[in-house]
Amino acid sequence: MFKSFFNKFFFIYAVLTLIIFISLTTILTNIIEAFFIDNKYKTMIEVGDTISREYTSAYYGNNMSRINFDYQISALSTHINSRIWILSSEGIIYIDSEKGVNSLEGLKLNNPSIKNALSGEKVTLKGDFYGLSSTPVLSVIVPIKINDITKGIIIMHSPYPAIKKTANYFFNITIICLFFSLAFSIILTYIFSKRITKTFNQMNSTAKSIANGNFESRVMISSNDEIGELASNLNFMAAELGKLEEMRKSFIANISHDFRSPLTSIKGFVQAILDGTIPHETQDKYLQIVLDESDRLTNLTNDILLLTKLENNGVEVNYGEFDIHYLIREVLINFEQKIKEKNINITLLIDKKEIIVHADKDKIQRVIYNLIDNAVKFCNQKDRITIETTKYKDKVNISIKDTGAGISQEDLKYIFNRFHKADISRGEHKKGTGLGLSIVKEILNAHGETINVTSKLHKGTEFVFTLTILKLNNK
Repeated sequence: MFKSFFNKFFFIYAVLTLIIFISLTTILTNIIEAFFIDNKYKTMIEVGDTISREYTSAYYGNNMSRINFDYQISALSTHINSRIWILSSEGIIYIDSEKGVNSLEGLKLNNPSIKNALSGEKVTLKGDFYGLSSTPVLSVIVPIKINDITKGIIIMHSPYPAIKKTANYFFNITIICLFFSLAFSIILTYIFSKRITKTFNQMNSTAKSIANGNFESRVMISSNDEIGELASNLNFMAAELGKLEEMRKSFIANISHDFRSPLTSIKGFVQAILDGTIPHETQDKYLQIVLDESDRLTNLTNDILLLTKLENNGVEVNYGEFDIHYLIREVLINFEQKIKEKNINITLLIDKKEIIVHADKDKIQRVIYNLIDNAVKFCNQKDRITIETTKYKDKVNISIKDTGAGISQEDLKYIFNRFHKADISRGEHKKGTGLGLSIVKEILNAHGETINVTSKLHKGTEFVFTLTILKLNNK
């Protein structure tokens, strides 16, 4: 029953709402009843004070007849719906607003409340007033004072069931309002729960679809709340996974081609040598081609293994000290032939003075090689490559900038991802598997250094990475 989110959410909300409803009902019952009781007490006390101040003073001062006084008491009794007794200082009831057989005129009362009232206190009671009332009543006892002397007491009884009935009337109205509020909130909760459940089911279905390889699957959510943000992030994840999958497929296609081409050449030349198609006197030339293609396969395999080790932190960085300027010149010599073929202009903006850095020379050589190789590869005839070093505090910034084809802003976000090659038009007729820049990034990460790239399509690209200068040489 409670396996689904909808059932859990709706059940918990319904139970909590019911508990709150019952609690509010109990509290409101007491509050409303207490309000009417307190209000009734207040009204009776005010009437008692009026009787004591105006009527009894006139009566005791012989300014009002007994008949008139009795009439006034009966009228007030009707007005406040309360039975009124006027007692003498001896506790004898000499006026009862209720006449006839139920009248208690002449009865002497002697109880603690009477004694307290005779001593000047105002008393409130709830109950049967010491057995004199057949139904529960609210009773108020007010002393009659003339010149600060207690001449008697006034006792008023208001039927409690009548007050309870009034309180229940307002209570029922309140409960009806609460009930409709409860029903409305439960309906809204049901609709909201269904909506959330539908959204979660959609996201769950999309997540399963993505897990099964369908990276085109999307969650259709238009809300701007946290659920909408979660759906947006899920869609973004699917898009990124889709791009990664495209890069993976591209990598497989590229690497398959890069493995197949040299293998085809090797197999063809070896087969030609074995069946005598290639004369003995020219075999050395074709064996050299076989050797070159074998080296190409070896380098490609080493690139893949190196990147895998670097990503798994499996390659140890062997720190040493070397001159970065010398290393740049040394690497640049390897591209002399390619530079001449494309008639590329090389600008070296480096100081003659050496800069000794603290790093793994072999791996930094690989970084520089890959970056220069990348620049040469995407330069056209008569383009320019500029290599510059700049000191900044304890770091040296190495910049390798070309005026080649450039990289689109979309490709720039993924330039260091493994498998990634820039757009097809740039990669057409170009060798490479998209591992070079990934290797650069991982090597520099292993050193704790940074690399940044800026590029404009058809304008050129600049890579800038940092190395730590040896402290002994940092002036």
